[in-house]
Amino acid sequence: MHRYIFLHKRMSALNSIFSIFLPKEDKFFPMFRRMGEATVEAADLFTQLLSETDRQRQEEIYPQIKAIETECDNIVITIFNELNDAFVSPFDREDMHGLTGTLDDVVDLITSSSKRILLYKPKQIPTKAMHMAEIILEGAKCIRTGMNELQTISKKPEVALEQCQRLHDLEHEGDEVYESFLQDLFENEKDAVELIKVKDLMQGMESATDKANSVGKTLKTIIIKYA
Repeated sequence: MHRYIFLHKRMSALNSIFSIFLPKEDKFFPMFRRMGEATVEAADLFTQLLSETDRQRQEEIYPQIKAIETECDNIVITIFNELNDAFVSPFDREDMHGLTGTLDDVVDLITSSSKRILLYKPKQIPTKAMHMAEIILEGAKCIRTGMNELQTISKKPEVALEQCQRLHDLEHEGDEVYESFLQDLFENEKDAVELIKVKDLMQGMESATDKANSVGKTLKTIIIKYA
């Protein structure tokens, strides 16, 4: 029994040493870069949808956002499958799972917020909703930059760290916009149905800024471990 444990430890140590010399799996990086780019595309389309007053045009924009969500869902499945099959991963598997999941969540929340506009048909889009959409788009651009830096993050983490801080600041800005919106809403909106519609819309958008910051937090964890 003791001999078995000894041999097992020896093999684990050898595997650890050999893994240093094995090439890292780099097939993940293009997928992460695509998810970063897709997040910007979805956020940009959402901003267009939010500012569009023509119903037909809104119905033309939404399927484009939905298609991006579907593409990202497929990328997520591929990343998870590749992680299961990969002998060596570029980063800690748990961190890669977390990064993939939060990226997908951002796109999902943008898509669900877009769907709410079509379903609820609010009489008027609040000015602060446009402000929140701009925050989401800015956060998406930070995510895209962070994903573009992922492959070289261990050598030059500075740009990615800047994006993490910016995402944190944007989440804080989003919280302030949402709180100000709620105060105005409950003071001035007399139509209870309309109140519920726009509150739910803004809540979903605020959640998107939270998830974008979660991407930044996971990215920062990876930097701390590997930079």
